[in-house]
Amino acid sequence: MKKHNFNPGPAIIPTSVLEEAAQGLLEYQGSGLSFAEMSHRAPQVMAVVEEASSLVKTLYGLGDQYEVIWMQGGASAQLAIAPMNLLDEEHSVALINTGYWAIKAIKAASEIGRVSVLASSEQSRFDHIPKSWTLPTDAKYLHLISNETIDGNQWQKYPDVSVPIVADMTSDFLTRPLPIEKFGLIFASAQKNFGIAGCTCVVINKDWLNTRKKRAIPTIFDYQTHIETQSLYHTAPTFPIYVACLALRWTLAQGGLEEMARRNAEKATLLYHEIDANPLFEGSVQAADRSTLNACFRITRPELEEVFLNFAAQHDVVGIKGFPTVGGFRASMYNALPLESVQVLVDLMRYFAQHH
Repeated sequence: MKKHNFNPGPAIIPTSVLEEAAQGLLEYQGSGLSFAEMSHRAPQVMAVVEEASSLVKTLYGLGDQYEVIWMQGGASAQLAIAPMNLLDEEHSVALINTGYWAIKAIKAASEIGRVSVLASSEQSRFDHIPKSWTLPTDAKYLHLISNETIDGNQWQKYPDVSVPIVADMTSDFLTRPLPIEKFGLIFASAQKNFGIAGCTCVVINKDWLNTRKKRAIPTIFDYQTHIETQSLYHTAPTFPIYVACLALRWTLAQGGLEEMARRNAEKATLLYHEIDANPLFEGSVQAADRSTLNACFRITRPELEEVFLNFAAQHDVVGIKGFPTVGGFRASMYNALPLESVQVLVDLMRYFAQHH
């Protein structure tokens, strides 16, 4: 029986995408080869990479000034690669500490150049996103974690600032339309909303990139290298990009980002309503900054935490255990998760409270 998959990543994938990917892994379009066996420079593979990039542009409505590239190393690598490419000795990167991934971003950027931490919600266990801060005059860009996967907060509205925003969107990429003009660079690992682990999508404003004061960095880490070679400078993670392409096709066929945003809001509203109404559970984040994709919550009787986890697992609900440093529960409701799965979780929470 198929489980109700709330795993935070690697995460749920649409069944139709899995079925087509499985066929492509065995043999791709009558070629006699698995897609994973093909050269990354084979025409079929190059066509998939080009299509995947084109689909990202279509879904976000990107103009010619934006380039889409595919890289390895996940979002963690981008935390270092972005400041390598964008930061110089004359400027700092501005960051707001909103949780686990912001802390990692601060550490990574500090190893490259100067960092200005503008505000932090750490003292309140990252239960909100700080709104009062001032951008320093030497800031090259503002780095944001669009959605904190582990702590469960999300930027519902991106700030208006005088510099481009660089955003780690790993857990809310492709989940809603964006005011794309605010962003100089976006990156996201695939294993949340558009595929399997192994590739990272990077969206770059080329006009802004071309204004940078280029520092000496290894060729392999230079965004321009991958732009010029259409993500094929070295052996690309071909099969993960293929699965990403299939997931991007699925997203477009479902109605695009507007429809994803509608569905995700419906799922989040259903779950948060139960969290707020159920006396046995409580939310971890203030309502205004709650994540639509990663709902973090606790049980008001801690001795029942493992009991509820076991109860949920017995009813085919998996992946809701909170991150070790945070505890509690986390329900990840990515694009492919159906509303029916959220309803099952809500029903279990209600039944559990009635019996405890």
